[in-house]
Amino acid sequence: MAEYDAVILAGGVNSGQLKQYAPYDNEALIIIGSYPMIYYVYKAVRSSGKIRNIVISGPRQSLEEIFKKEQRLYFAAPGEDAIDSFANAREVLQQVGSTEKILVLPTDIPLITTAAIDDFLERCEGSEADFCYSIVGREVNEARFPGVRRTYVRIREGVFTGGNLFIVKAGVVDNCLEMAKKLVAKRKSPLALARLFGIGLAWKYLVRRLAIPDIEARFYEVLGIRGRAVISPYAEVGVDVDKPSDLKLAEKYLGTTLPS
Repeated sequence: MAEYDAVILAGGVNSGQLKQYAPYDNEALIIIGSYPMIYYVYKAVRSSGKIRNIVISGPRQSLEEIFKKEQRLYFAAPGEDAIDSFANAREVLQQVGSTEKILVLPTDIPLITTAAIDDFLERCEGSEADFCYSIVGREVNEARFPGVRRTYVRIREGVFTGGNLFIVKAGVVDNCLEMAKKLVAKRKSPLALARLFGIGLAWKYLVRRLAIPDIEARFYEVLGIRGRAVISPYAEVGVDVDKPSDLKLAEKYLGTTLPS
């Protein structure tokens, strides 16, 4: 069985609409039910038998208070954005000895489950891809969480939203950090993402002819990295908490009711 190290990105500053409902400086520290949001994500990752070391990139002092007795858990300073935070976490993994492939996920997915993580890892195992990216079908999201609002893109294979689980080979990280910054900046705009990879891809998206193999092929042409989109059957992979309605959804499934 393959082993993976994991990086949880917990450096996000709580500065948007969420702050009026949850006045914490860092999103990872927002209390849902009885626990900080980061707690749910960490426990789901740690409960997987496939995970070895975990690095959390975020507010170290607060995180050390939350996770006082955990083994094989390390901390890294947060960066200016998610990519810088990942780079900091990777340096920590290099010091302790990294696995060939690294699971990467954000802290704002408190609904994530160990089953969803294990399923994603299993779907990635055996793949020769350097980078695996999860996507989730709209029908899966709406069946599990009716009324949930996500950004969707229509391609030949169906209508999908981007997931929040990633696998990256440690050996290709240096080659893709700059492009990763651009991808993260444009992640909420399907057309902007298509434009980033060239007019041909953007045109196919506009005329609804874009398919997963087109994206994977162009990814390789631009970066020299073999990417693979992995369709997850778990809605928990595609639902993050970045607005009050998402926080209320998480509270519904994990804890107490938020004020209306």
